Amino acid sequence: MSTLHIFKAGTHTDMHGSRIQFSEAAVAAMVQAYDPALYDAPIVVGHPALDAPAYDWVKSLVAQGTDVLAEPQDVCRQKRGGGAAGCG
Repeated sequence: MSTLHIFKAGTHTDMHGSRIQFSEAAVAAMVQAYDPALYDAPIVVGHPALDAPAYDWVKSLVAQGTDVLAEPQDVCRQKRGGGAAGCG
């Protein structure tokens, strides 16, 4: 399964309008801390409402310098024929 580019170090604006700086070290810490057993991060298109349907969920994260790549679980392929929100 291919990875998806989901984040890049730099200055980002959160949902409350606060600007936050993320360093390359912060990106590495974010990737190392990700544990889908604690929180299964959804894969959505763009930045929709917090209750938008997920198209898949993040299996793992990889840091490549300032970039974060996500490996999808590929739930749609596993549940072909329905059951997972957003699966076509």
